[in-house]
Amino acid sequence: CNRIDRNTGGMVIAAKDAEALRVMNAYIRDDRLSKCYLCLVHGKPLRDRATLTGYLRKDSARNTVEVRDKAFPGAKEIITKYRVLSEREDKSLLEVELVTGRTHQIRAHLAHVGHPLVGDGKYGRERINRQYGEKRQALYSYRLVFDFKTDAGILSYLNGKSFQVQSVDFADKYFPGFTI
Repeated sequence: CNRIDRNTGGMVIAAKDAEALRVMNAYIRDDRLSKCYLCLVHGKPLRDRATLTGYLRKDSARNTVEVRDKAFPGAKEIITKYRVLSEREDKSLLEVELVTGRTHQIRAHLAHVGHPLVGDGKYGRERINRQYGEKRQALYSYRLVFDFKTDAGILSYLNGKSFQVQSVDFADKYFPGFTI
């Protein structure tokens, strides 16, 4: 039903049959569930929580995206919420919620505001990534919350439920003792 970028860990939603797929896809499209990610970024954001807005344009030929603060030709609006969970030295552990879900949105949006993901070879800082020896970006889809506003038919049993991973490797490595 949904996807995550290559080299990103975490949960995805799958459907057992065509009817469940149809309903779940509609609810994802209508923003009736929350997808939260953990990520490890370089630096410390100025605010403990924020809603970032911007515009993203995909370059399919190069498999990259460009983010700017103002609208530009071919770009779509993006909205990314974050909350700082912990800070240590020159790194921050963030919880990120996607309001819009565009290709590479979290990675590119955070890099655009000066806080690229640790280990991200595409939008990150290679010099710093080498320092940590990370082979993939520190990004993990770790929580799904179902909040249906209307009857979900065969998926009604999911309403109000939350599913969360209890341990994420990079959080354990850089923030020992931190509990999600």
